[in-house]
Amino acid sequence: MRYFYIGKFKIEPEKNKVSLPKAEFRLEPRVMAILCYLVEHSGQVLTKDKILTALWPNQTLEPELVTKAVFEIRKILNDNPKSPQFIETIPRKGYVFIGRIESKTRKLKISSLLLVGIFICALILLFLHKNAQQSEINLVNLTTKKTIRHSSDGEIGSISVNNRDQLLFTHKEHALSKLYLHDNKTLNNTLLETHPSKIKGLFSSGDSDYIINCDDACSVVKRSKNSVTPLITLNERIVKLSVSPNEKWLALQTTKYNRHNVVLISLQEKDHKFFYLPHDGSEKHPIFANNESLYYISQTADRKTYLASYNIVSGKTTTKPLPIDRVGSLSLYSGSKFVISGRYKGQYALWLMALDSLSLSVLANIDPQQKVTGVAVDTKNKTIHYAIQNRPITIQSKGALSIKIEHPSLNLDGLYLANSNDFIFSSNRSGSYEVWLESDGQQSKLTEISASYIHTIKVDNTENLIAISYTKDKTKHIAIYSLLNNTIMSDITIKNDSYLLNFNHTSTHLFISQRATRNYDLVSLNIENETQSKLALNAGITAISDQDGVYFYSFNKHALVYQTHLGKTITLFDFSDKALNIRANSIKLTTNGFFYLSKIDTNQVISFYDFDLKISKPLFMLNHSQFVTDFGFIDSNPYIIFDEDKDVTSQIISLEVIN
Repeated sequence: MRYFYIGKFKIEPEKNKVSLPKAEFRLEPRVMAILCYLVEHSGQVLTKDKILTALWPNQTLEPELVTKAVFEIRKILNDNPKSPQFIETIPRKGYVFIGRIESKTRKLKISSLLLVGIFICALILLFLHKNAQQSEINLVNLTTKKTIRHSSDGEIGSISVNNRDQLLFTHKEHALSKLYLHDNKTLNNTLLETHPSKIKGLFSSGDSDYIINCDDACSVVKRSKNSVTPLITLNERIVKLSVSPNEKWLALQTTKYNRHNVVLISLQEKDHKFFYLPHDGSEKHPIFANNESLYYISQTADRKTYLASYNIVSGKTTTKPLPIDRVGSLSLYSGSKFVISGRYKGQYALWLMALDSLSLSVLANIDPQQKVTGVAVDTKNKTIHYAIQNRPITIQSKGALSIKIEHPSLNLDGLYLANSNDFIFSSNRSGSYEVWLESDGQQSKLTEISASYIHTIKVDNTENLIAISYTKDKTKHIAIYSLLNNTIMSDITIKNDSYLLNFNHTSTHLFISQRATRNYDLVSLNIENETQSKLALNAGITAISDQDGVYFYSFNKHALVYQTHLGKTITLFDFSDKALNIRANSIKLTTNGFFYLSKIDTNQVISFYDFDLKISKPLFMLNHSQFVTDFGFIDSNPYIIFDEDKDVTSQIISLEVIN
């Protein structure tokens, strides 16, 4: 027997499955392992540290992992922590399994079932333990001393360390951006500057601090003890910067044509000559190792990630493939080692990376809802400072719908299924991104794609199929999932610069916006044979079809147009005088008109244009922290669904490597 029962719930550890007669839930392997360990030690009070040490002896994991796992188990088992039936919390101690394993349909004794359940769980735990031992070869956990230097509400976006044992950091809250000086000895903070949404990044070198300020354009200023000197101004978004030790060179990460570039600027000449480093995709996170060598992360169009090194004297670039994806930061630790944040084999962490061998050591694990926003290394004291944001994202609605999906993780892309009155959304609560279903207050996981990110989800007209655009192993896919059969019917590999827009009206094709040289073209993808045909040049954002033609947004005309199968094009609505939010969910077409998202100051306005009446009516207003994912009508009453991350908190943490 490879399963057992807890109350009315059938537990299948080998399949990571919990089921009822009419419902089925999937648990992540780590969550199932924790459930099994609690069952195996029924009646014993187990601390979080004891659980983690027993299950993963060779990994450094945060106790919060156990908290989240118990939360997930309780939710599926419908176990109220205030009056528990299965798992009881012992304050300041841990958890104890108090439930009974029982059956209403089997003749086996309860004691026999308990032994079977424990035996199966023991096998699972043994398997996990062996895997942990095997992974020790690649993942070496360093011993570190951890100090939380500063905690606050709002966003800490960038940090830097100067040569006076002080940290500088930017803090944004309520649209105000502030620059602080933090004394590492006294732990006191001193406010230096305040700007409305202006300070975007900083870097310290010697006695000077270099600061990115952005309004309509972005500029870099040099802040010394008694003066502030403007250096450059660009009509591009400047994201990050680095300065050579001799302060003769400035490297910037900029955004242009929706791609990240590294720009090298000479500070020795008055006109500050600059040039873009050669690139084949996206270049990020520049950092000087010395006066001649600039390192940065290079990601090619096929999502392969490299550590690139540019020699200023020779002008040559060399690259090494990186084992890490979703890189969030890169900083120099010593002459041959870097501190890098990102994901390796499904594990998000702050890593110490040796340059020669590209070997990795774990400095600190990063939870799914956390994001490293800045790293600064005190090379003199060999101390690593990093800023981290805790950004749980909830799904909410306004208007004719009332929905709120909360979880200590990232929950995105909420969509309403009108036929079943259910919701689907993506979430990384299990460590990787999956599609989840909310039905009658119960949440269950639909997919097992283990995505590093889900870009968008689209539903066909019948609400029988969903298309999921996601990235896994640095490759972009579109999966077609059947809601009738609860299975993935097909999985199509697409170009990384392609964006899923919609199903066509017959659910046989998908509309995709695919990058050309400097624009995006509208492409139709045949789901069955995976062939493509180009429908329109420089088009995207939205697409929907009927039997006579296709509606889409034209970038050339800045308008919503209708193109018949005979090639005739009709302009339906001109957006030239509107501050349209140019992104995938800016426009949603219906048979009677379309929703669109525009900007007024820092707010977002959702309006509906009626094809018959030829009038536009504003419906909802949202703030800048709310991201719309779906619009619609229920009995002529409008609704919107949106993501929100209003409860952002941040910390600055210092790590001293002991060994």
